[in-house]
Amino acid sequence: VDTGLWTTIRTRPFSKSPALGSTPSSIFVNAMDTNPLAADPAVIIAERQEDFANGLKALSVLSGGKVYLCKKAGANVSAGDSNAETAEFDGPHPAGLAGTHVHYLDPVGAKKVVWTVNYQDVIAIGKTLTSGELDNSRVVAIGGPAAKNPRLVRTVVGADLTELTASEKKDGDVRVVSGSVLNGTTAQGVHGFLGRFHLQVSLLLEGKEKVLFGWLAPGSDKHSVTRAYTGHFSGSKQFDMTTTTNGSERSMVPIGNYERVMPLDILPTLLLRDLISGDTDSAQTLGCLELDEEDLALCTYVCPGKYTYGSILRDCLTTIEKEG
Repeated sequence: VDTGLWTTIRTRPFSKSPALGSTPSSIFVNAMDTNPLAADPAVIIAERQEDFANGLKALSVLSGGKVYLCKKAGANVSAGDSNAETAEFDGPHPAGLAGTHVHYLDPVGAKKVVWTVNYQDVIAIGKTLTSGELDNSRVVAIGGPAAKNPRLVRTVVGADLTELTASEKKDGDVRVVSGSVLNGTTAQGVHGFLGRFHLQVSLLLEGKEKVLFGWLAPGSDKHSVTRAYTGHFSGSKQFDMTTTTNGSERSMVPIGNYERVMPLDILPTLLLRDLISGDTDSAQTLGCLELDEEDLALCTYVCPGKYTYGSILRDCLTTIEKEG
């Protein structure tokens, strides 16, 4: 607690720092990252295996149940001599999100709480407890269509991203995002620093250009989930994504997009409708307490109505927490 590392632990539900003295049903250590252009956790953990194992041991003392080490199937990630139970997941994003792991291993509810912590914070906990010196180091991935040389860099929590990316950006109007392109935050002004829980920096060109009758074009250079563009048939082709949303906010249209990207055993269309309307009672019944903003990031991406479901979910969770 004195080192400040207690705040690296997040609760489910509500994604907040746990109360001092509280005990979770279980603790989830996420050693898997399926976000676009994210670093491979196995590479980073391999350099700090002893610190990682010590961090797992410390978390085992805090847990009232199991400590789950969640990793990619076949990944060379070891729990060392700790008593953490290894769980393997495979598949595309969001297979690497803590919300996915919690949903399948130890689902939460209004009266059941689990804790989550990412692998680099586990390393920091292990190093701090054994050395007596606060470890605030980070290895982050710099990438994106506007990155000159995508790579891993060593930095610290809260690093100035203007300085860190000064020589990393291509020419043009580039947006620096702390975190994933799916759920990161724009790093600008007073917010121009590496987020507490972010393990990557994404660089995107600002999509300010207006395309006349763009919806009539074949769109071979555009990604499409609904097969609206011929780019849908390009297989594994990589697209030069920008910050454009290709339209403004409009009515929510349930055409099956959300079900395509939601691996959890919930009804996403009905849940998202309740979140938009503010029906917190129904939203709880449909499983909103299991979710964090990042769990709905893909729903935001595929939404034809251009809604940002992460912030809508947070408003509903805040209301639920206040009203009980």
